[in-house]
Amino acid sequence: MEMALELLQELVKNGQMMWVIGGGNVVSENDSKGIKEPEVSGQNITIEADNWHFHLGLDHVTGIQFVIAESHGDLLSYYVRFSNDTPDKEETLVRSYFPNPYLDADFKRTELQADRLKAFEEMRDRYVGREEGLVFVRR
Repeated sequence: MEMALELLQELVKNGQMMWVIGGGNVVSENDSKGIKEPEVSGQNITIEADNWHFHLGLDHVTGIQFVIAESHGDLLSYYVRFSNDTPDKEETLVRSYFPNPYLDADFKRTELQADRLKAFEEMRDRYVGREEGLVFVRR
């Protein structure tokens, strides 16, 4: 999926994203402190920050979803999910979470911060539908 590289390169430019690696029994949650421009070698990409990094085979990304999902009771989360979907299983590879528009910098509930919501919506509107498998979902 060619769009995966373009989207990942854009996501790392937002230094407030939370990166979640994996999606099964083990996940790793990482902030964007010190995140660098992705390194690309053929079909492999490396994304690195101050104290973590991951490698992703772009040829394994078969779907990208812009997601609004219920989380922690009545809150919503806004993220981009990169997945490897086969007829037998659906595997989450990486998720990149936008800053929650209903939480402040200390993760305390606050009134809607429209600029945070707008960042998600604008990116979603630029990408969804440009390539097969790149969709918007509510969970």
